[in-house]
Amino acid sequence: MNLTHEYMHHRTGYGLSAGCWIRIYKGAEGDAPVVVCEELPRVGGISTEEASGYLAAEVLREHFSGGLPDLVRPLLWIEHRPARRRGPGKYFLHSFPSYRPRTVGAGFVRRVTLGASHREPLSPAEVAILIREV
Repeated sequence: MNLTHEYMHHRTGYGLSAGCWIRIYKGAEGDAPVVVCEELPRVGGISTEEASGYLAAEVLREHFSGGLPDLVRPLLWIEHRPARRRGPGKYFLHSFPSYRPRTVGAGFVRRVTLGASHREPLSPAEVAILIREV
């Protein structure tokens, strides 16, 4: 896997938190890209867990406009919640009901989303394997 993008992503719309740190890894043709979304310290707002469907849809629109590989899980979205004091923190793999961004909301506050995700815990070793850091 090659790290192709690393940046701070700010959510769109009203009432937003600081955002999250995004790292995008792309592998060989036909591999699902891996996106690691690291939660930044919050000052109010919502967590990356609550906003994962919105964040993933925004990142998909920005970086994968040509589409994703034709796989059961065409994108591996990993949430990283850093430890407050020491250690690697916690990792979660998110699965979405759809990997096609859709617009939701009424009036002026319309956002794109992939829908509510299902979270599975990952160990730091599993994340290292997924992004091939071992």
